[in-house]
Amino acid sequence: AIEAARHGQWDQVIALYHERLSQGPQESLSLDTIQVLMESDQWLIARVKEVQAAISQHLNDIQEQRRKLGVLKRQWGEDQTTPVRHLLTI
Repeated sequence: AIEAARHGQWDQVIALYHERLSQGPQESLSLDTIQVLMESDQWLIARVKEVQAAISQHLNDIQEQRRKLGVLKRQWGEDQTTPVRHLLTI
């Protein structure tokens, strides 16, 4: 799952976790294996939070760019609701 996450293959990460859950209780695992799984889970949680923050920042950047574009359109006297094809015929 960690390798899949490193490569941005989040669908694969989800599939691997579903597979792990479908195997039932993990009580028969050794303490070392459980420790490794917990460390992997913690790493993945941190990575997911990093990706979520990056996506959020990207969406904020896009929103700011759209706002600036709207300001430019108003400065140029364009009506934001007028489709571009109509502006070209004027």
